[in-house]
Amino acid sequence: MTDGGVDPGNHVRPTAAGPDSRVPDGVYRIVGTDDDSVTLLLVGDAAGRRVHTGEVVTVARGDLDTLEPAENPDARRSFATRIISQLDGLQWSLWLRWHSIRSRPVPGMAAITLLLVGAFGEGILPVSERVLTGLFLLGALLLFSLGRAVPGLSPF
Repeated sequence: MTDGGVDPGNHVRPTAAGPDSRVPDGVYRIVGTDDDSVTLLLVGDAAGRRVHTGEVVTVARGDLDTLEPAENPDARRSFATRIISQLDGLQWSLWLRWHSIRSRPVPGMAAITLLLVGAFGEGILPVSERVLTGLFLLGALLLFSLGRAVPGLSPF
């Protein structure tokens, strides 16, 4: 592989991976480069199917000839698989949000109240639509800030 194809976001695979190979068989996304090396994140198995291992490998620029361009494993996923993946992410996000509200109930209920008042307060409260929009956005920001740091529930 020439240095011209070494751009973050490109995908590569080892040309001949063996048990003593520095880069195990699989599909890697280039996630970083510098003058001396290229950093790779494992994103696909040897068959090109998507994996989530978090495995990172650094390859010296001199060893780039052991890599070849590869297809993005996400490009072959079906529409149904992509939708299911998005729903799984949404489920995880909602679960974390729920636990963050349970761990801090007062700010959590304040955020939910602001959201609901902002969304459904028209006709009930004698305030302008701009005020209701502001309350809704404030509630959303507060809810977002609650979910950023849940003690003991970090997935990483």
